[in-house]
Amino acid sequence: MTVRLLTWDGRSYELPVTLSWRILRTGSVPCDELEATCLYDGKLPEVLPQANRFAAYEGEQAVLIGVVDDYAVSAGEEGLLLHVSGRGMAALLLDNEAEAAVYQRATLEEILRCHVAPYGINCRRTEHPVGTAAYQVRSGSSQWNAVSAFTRLAGGFTPYMTALGELVAAPMAGSGQTFDVEGGEVLSCTLREKRYGVLSEVLVKDKTTGLSRRVVNEAFANRGGCRRQVLYMPGRSTSESMRYTGEYQIQQSQAGTRQVELRLPGAFRSEPGDVIQLTYPPLELQGTYDVVEAESAGDASGTVTTVVMEERK
Repeated sequence: MTVRLLTWDGRSYELPVTLSWRILRTGSVPCDELEATCLYDGKLPEVLPQANRFAAYEGEQAVLIGVVDDYAVSAGEEGLLLHVSGRGMAALLLDNEAEAAVYQRATLEEILRCHVAPYGINCRRTEHPVGTAAYQVRSGSSQWNAVSAFTRLAGGFTPYMTALGELVAAPMAGSGQTFDVEGGEVLSCTLREKRYGVLSEVLVKDKTTGLSRRVVNEAFANRGGCRRQVLYMPGRSTSESMRYTGEYQIQQSQAGTRQVELRLPGAFRSEPGDVIQLTYPPLELQGTYDVVEAESAGDASGTVTTVVMEERK
């Protein structure tokens, strides 16, 4: 693994020998992440205060480009070490707040021009259809939320960031490949079910008329789940729109509640959006899974890829 620091004035500096590293790829939220530890040399005091971007390479292949968040220098038994951490380019959209705005007939081009292009992020459109819509950016929304809320409304999908920092206006596709994984090559496998955050009920209220609509997550509530959210909708909302809003919030709260985590030998075995056909007899798992996170890490002991997946419904 090679990591280069890029300074605000266009200089590039390759970090000394990398002792350990970790790269998390999500393509969305939370951000892609980089952590790296390397030897410290005499040139770094000049470079570090000026560095605002990084580029990580596996051989000649760039595997992540992003924003430098922090660095630290430590002294100990191993000598002087530098620790660098950063996030993917989506950090620029997450860290910057959008101005409140109302669009009468918003288009994808307009949303990208107003909320993405000013941060120097390239945007790639695909043939996935995205319509026009009346759309409101609420006060306090991040630029990422301004974009992703629009694509969900007008196109039914959440955009994603590539490892090289390009925003793609389409459902996440990963490498476009399907991988077969058998139990024999798995270092470890964990089946996890998370319940915290799942909504049992959403009460949707119209701020103007005072009318309300109660939407219940029957399956979760019948199992004793109890977590209510109250939403206030502006204007005179229809009963149908209130029901849809409540159902959407319940659906979002249930995303990712049941996941499978695989540890595989080697780095960069998969990326978010890939599909894995898994057969793992010890946990009686056999099916088709979508990769939502992929973490590669390496040190003196070798490299490992940890993949978080959700079963395809």
